[in-house]
Amino acid sequence: MTRQIQLADRIAKIKGAEVIKSFCYTCPWTCPTEVYVRDGKVVYHKGNAEAPNNIGSRCAKGMASWWMSQDPDRLKHPMLRTNAKGQRGEFKRISWDEAFTFIADKLKLIAEKWGPEAVALTCHHDPNTVFYHHLLRDLYGSPNMYTHTSGCEQDRRAACLNLFGHVFPMHDFANSKYVILWGMNMLGANQGLFESRGLLEAKMRGCKLVVIDPAFTETAQKADEWLPIKPGTDGALALAMCQVIIDDGLQDKDFTDRYCEGFDGFGAHLDQKGYTPEWAAEICGIDAATIRRIAREFATTKPAISTIFKGSGYYTNGHDAGRACYILDAITGQVDGVGNLLLKDWAAVGAPLNIPKKAMRKPKKEPLHIAMGYPLAPDLPNARLPDAVIEGDPYPVKGLFVQATNPVMSDPNRDRVMEMFAKLELSVCCDVLMSETALECDIVLPETSFFEHAEIRQGLWLGAQAILCQPAIAPVGESKPPYDIAKGIAAQMGWGKHFDFESWEDWAATMIADLPVGLDELKEKGFWAAAPVYDKLGNGLETKSGKIEIFSHAYADAGFNPYPDFVQRTVIPDDDYPLQVTHAKLSMHCNLVTQNNPLLMEICSENWVEINSADARIYGIEDDMMVIIESPKDSITIRAKVVEGLIPGAVSIRHGHGFGHWAMGRIAKGKGAHSNNLMDSHTNPVTGANCYNECKVRVQPA
Repeated sequence: MTRQIQLADRIAKIKGAEVIKSFCYTCPWTCPTEVYVRDGKVVYHKGNAEAPNNIGSRCAKGMASWWMSQDPDRLKHPMLRTNAKGQRGEFKRISWDEAFTFIADKLKLIAEKWGPEAVALTCHHDPNTVFYHHLLRDLYGSPNMYTHTSGCEQDRRAACLNLFGHVFPMHDFANSKYVILWGMNMLGANQGLFESRGLLEAKMRGCKLVVIDPAFTETAQKADEWLPIKPGTDGALALAMCQVIIDDGLQDKDFTDRYCEGFDGFGAHLDQKGYTPEWAAEICGIDAATIRRIAREFATTKPAISTIFKGSGYYTNGHDAGRACYILDAITGQVDGVGNLLLKDWAAVGAPLNIPKKAMRKPKKEPLHIAMGYPLAPDLPNARLPDAVIEGDPYPVKGLFVQATNPVMSDPNRDRVMEMFAKLELSVCCDVLMSETALECDIVLPETSFFEHAEIRQGLWLGAQAILCQPAIAPVGESKPPYDIAKGIAAQMGWGKHFDFESWEDWAATMIADLPVGLDELKEKGFWAAAPVYDKLGNGLETKSGKIEIFSHAYADAGFNPYPDFVQRTVIPDDDYPLQVTHAKLSMHCNLVTQNNPLLMEICSENWVEINSADARIYGIEDDMMVIIESPKDSITIRAKVVEGLIPGAVSIRHGHGFGHWAMGRIAKGKGAHSNNLMDSHTNPVTGANCYNECKVRVQPA
């Protein structure tokens, strides 16, 4: 018995509690946990000390997450709208049988009148969403199963898929000697704890950290060098760095010859476009000498990592910015080695249900993202979904399932999103709280939290990993787990025989049938993990060429430039609206699930806007003053923080789509400001990402 297992047993005995291995789903990084339960309540929880993801540690959001297990504002019963669409929803309590019948009848009507493709699903990467996929995709026949990625790291994901054929590479920061983070405030967002710990440990051993960001973020404060770049110009800087490396002959020739597609053409492309440091300096505000120095340092220090998450996205030029930032890794041979960007292996986790092929219904129309003209989008361009609902473009969408996400709050142009919900024939919200989106829906279904249901998913660690969430307490009220909700609807549709599990263990055993461990062992330990595997490029990648595609065949086939270019963002400040909007996260909050938590709200009870001191003097803004931020579309009132660490000409709105709630619960309601209606529905033309930073504003005292 290890010391950590002994510790868990001792804590359980002291607290008189049962310990249950699980994971936290406050954010998508899903740290493995130990949940201590006494008398049917969560009395304590901690990180699973054996898991490599967090080695026992938790972030503040995770430590406070137990509140969800007893939040008095939780949805407890199915609710049916009683007033007309287009008004703030009023609801009555109904039974689950009534809810399942209502939904099944609507689904049948939509399929008969418009076809099953007229129904879509959007969610928040919940692994249990696969049960809705079995229901709505496999059996009903809709190709439109999507998540929230366009509101998150869609540009990053698209860059990784097109360059490396990999959906989500990890970062071996702990073994790196030089790290460039492009707009990535990982220490501020408090996600991926093993990566943050690895980065700080590497720094203590002498790794140089360079942060390229318009704001002096929490991560920039730990950096050796902060480059305050102009918003939306990361691509120009990255392309100029690539040219320096190639002109100086600092590329890893053996690596590019063996593993890269299109390297020679890339050098010619840079020369033809004139992507020099002098050219980039005028655009991004970083002097040419610094560009050359950083490029040479990166190319001559191994191992190294150049990486992004969201910061270089959120603009209409974010797709090529992301590709250029990662091409720096490729041309210097810094991919899939120790201390590099790692193309991690995935665990052999399968589907929970074995639905026969003869029972599956093949869609007759293309998925929405392809029909919309976004063949390279890794997920739905959410800002374009209202077009399909309101105008029927590219084809009508009449039914929408929204699970564990809140598009009324989190998508740009709130007015347009709310108009969309008013036009739907069927709108179903599955969530733990009565969200702003739930208020716009026909029917609201109370889901269990991760303390009350089972989930199995891929772990976000360097090596292949499967992690298990086990039910620790009974469901709150009449809430149901997603797998039981899907099962109930399936029964009303006549497909109950395909959802033939009696307990979660039945489908869990099916999912892990190909893992080298059984369910009993997984329940006891909480996870299965294999050691990281490096240097796999010789096995071929999931790209058309089997190589790292500096020349992207996917881009070429779709009619786009196969090499990354730089074009300016769409919305540029002017005399009337002189300030550029940027956004940043808060360490105490994540997505839209923390603002009704009194523990976290006591620490951080509102969001704010940061403004440079020089701009503050121009516009008469003082620190801690309430200000009005106005765009051509809308205005908000928000607290201002005057800072030195932000490039002049920009404002940084902290966690703009997590505050300003008019629903969600008593604690969340009315706190802070909601900024997403300041912006119009700008969408990246290639990836379909939401362009939250394509917004110009002016500011004045309130």
